Amino acid sequence: MKANVQQIYTSVGCNRNPEIIDWNAEGLICFGATNSVVIYDTNVKGRDPLTVLSHHKSQVNTVKWLRKADGSCSELISGSADKTAAIWSKVDGEWKVTNSLAGHTDGVTCIHGAYNGKDLLVYTGSIDSTVRVWERKDGVTTHKQTINLNSGLCLTIHAHILPTSEKPILFCALDDHKIHVFVGEEYHRVHMLTGHEDWVRGLDVQDVDSSTILLASSSQDTYIRLWRIQKHVDDQPTTGIKVEQKVFPAYGEDWSVKLEAVLAGHEGWVYGVQWQPKPCEDNKSSQKPIYRLLSSSLDKTLIIWEPEASPDKGEGEGVWVERVRVGEVGGNGLGFYGSRFGPDGKSFLGHGYNGSFHIWNHCKETGQWQPAVVCGGHFSSVEDLKWEKDGRYLMSVSADQTTRVHAPWNTAQGSEWHEIARPQVHGYDMASLALISSTSFASAAEEKVIRVFRAPHNFLHNFKNIVGIELEGETGGPEGASVPSLGLSNKAVFIGEDEQQDAEDDNDGYFVPVDMTEPPTEETLMQHTLWPETQKLYGHGYEVFSLAASPDQLLLASASHATTAQHAAVLIWETSTWQQTQKLVSHNLTVTQLAFSPDSQQLLSVSRDRRWTLYQRRKDSNLFDIVAATDKTNGVHSRIIWCCAWTCDSKAFATGSRDGKVCVWSKMGPTTTSLGEYGLLGAPLEVPHASVTALDFATHTDKLVLATGFESGVIRLYHFGTDGWTMLKELSNSAAHHLTVKRLTFRPKQDDKMVLASCGSDHFVRIYSIEIVL
Repeated sequence: MKANVQQIYTSVGCNRNPEIIDWNAEGLICFGATNSVVIYDTNVKGRDPLTVLSHHKSQVNTVKWLRKADGSCSELISGSADKTAAIWSKVDGEWKVTNSLAGHTDGVTCIHGAYNGKDLLVYTGSIDSTVRVWERKDGVTTHKQTINLNSGLCLTIHAHILPTSEKPILFCALDDHKIHVFVGEEYHRVHMLTGHEDWVRGLDVQDVDSSTILLASSSQDTYIRLWRIQKHVDDQPTTGIKVEQKVFPAYGEDWSVKLEAVLAGHEGWVYGVQWQPKPCEDNKSSQKPIYRLLSSSLDKTLIIWEPEASPDKGEGEGVWVERVRVGEVGGNGLGFYGSRFGPDGKSFLGHGYNGSFHIWNHCKETGQWQPAVVCGGHFSSVEDLKWEKDGRYLMSVSADQTTRVHAPWNTAQGSEWHEIARPQVHGYDMASLALISSTSFASAAEEKVIRVFRAPHNFLHNFKNIVGIELEGETGGPEGASVPSLGLSNKAVFIGEDEQQDAEDDNDGYFVPVDMTEPPTEETLMQHTLWPETQKLYGHGYEVFSLAASPDQLLLASASHATTAQHAAVLIWETSTWQQTQKLVSHNLTVTQLAFSPDSQQLLSVSRDRRWTLYQRRKDSNLFDIVAATDKTNGVHSRIIWCCAWTCDSKAFATGSRDGKVCVWSKMGPTTTSLGEYGLLGAPLEVPHASVTALDFATHTDKLVLATGFESGVIRLYHFGTDGWTMLKELSNSAAHHLTVKRLTFRPKQDDKMVLASCGSDHFVRIYSIEIVL
């Protein structure tokens, strides 16, 4: 018996660094997500476009495609806080690390690479105040030189091959606000470009002709400067005003530098700047190519700059002006950390403070730039996720303080999963989630309150448009929700209210009904997909940590952080009245997970005190009694029990612990111990040197198939039978997670194939299709 696993959906935001994303001519976007590098194929439709590459041991700080002279890219480099950089190449259709560049004594923060003929030069800048130069010749990579910056910090670097000598020139922006220029077989500083009044965060170089290059630099002083660097010729006498130019030597030639232009248009730090990879061809009559520049800023805008036609010099030689401005993203996010042109300059993207992607495509008919549907996801640890009772959508909560709804978008090309709503954008890190019905959920964050939400009319309408399925729910409720200034509660918005008055009262986050036929953009998600809050539940003395809703939709169980039995009590709430009906005292420390049995008649709790407790529901009642629990004498687990799961027939349950053990428990007959009628079913599964952090039993199968998640990020599928435990499949760090697996959950009411959803501390939400083969 084995399991075939296919990736259906991968959701993650990019890291919050300026140079964390790059886009190549083939339409592939690479970006860093926690410790992994992700390849996003924008050409793919109808299936998951993301490929995850796990290699680095700490956060990825920067990624770059390595561009050949013809613009093609078959390799990329990544730099990480683990003090290394990696060169990735495609080998037999798979991305692999062909060189790991180690030697820095602190995190690598900026990288660049350039092909010099067949050889590859790579430059890595680090917090250790050095820039290392690496050279790959005939497939062998060697460390060529370390450029010591003394106590200086390199913020960004850019290397370029000079057009006359075919030798490299290196630009380093340091924390002295200057751009330092290095050349030579043994790199040495030959010049410094001064003018910026704050840190330079972006550099890019464009070839103009056989003896001229243009350097663009963007800075936290809100300005962009263009520097013309060309082979120096002795000036002829000129009249009128002359721009000052400096001269520096490089490889036996003199080069002059003069300031071409200062671009002022942004009102915040300008983090990213990039030349369009191919000069613009809009004006066919012009003999000269027109160069375009893309910039991104924390003022929430992206700008494309272009030179105007000059009466004296012709097309593309005049004053640099703003041609396109997009952005003005609403909501609570900061602006853009970076931007990149897409293939042929027909599209461009910005990535934001919230780890979000924003892509605009050029529309030929209208001449306008239109926002596109993109991938996205959480930008902090995903703590919990749950399926809707019929498996029609998936909901996740994260320490990034958001709750998100993921659902399939059915198109002509196939079914693509996307984030379609963000019901809660909160002020506290989220911890747990319970879906009460198809249209209502409860969430817990780092606060003592449990909040209950109900789907508004606008969500139900758009869900039907995008997914093609109608959710049963109240259609006469609120149209949507908005968050008042300085508020934490989502306030309901009804149709027919005096919208103008409300907009004046609450201008910063006002809800506007949106009619969607495709997944929404980040701007829409942040402002117009909130669900109204219907209840606040008070009762816990500390931050609520775990929630569970009964499958019959009548009860909600909750538990909070605790160091005493009184605070570790499980509270039971009736969903019809939201009254607290019971306080179940059993544990001494925080309850880590709660789980109702599929028949809603039993409740299981597992805790940091290394014990589990089973509560039985009284007949025709919403009250529970303790029927079994472990103690020091009969508890198999020797460490924290992190997780638990029920079999689909409600007859057995499993517990997983930090000690690497998974135990299955079932009714075995009366005993005189605290276990009551329950006992261990078979031998425990023991995985040495591992911590089990997530469990779930497959539904709708006559075999006991258990998905097991580990602290290492690996997911394993096991079959539990009369002959013990059999591993069916292991999903590696690239296929599963590279940090702790937080939750696993199988989709209810599914087809022949099983569908498993997982989330982890690495910010990922993933969905897999699983087929058991005998």
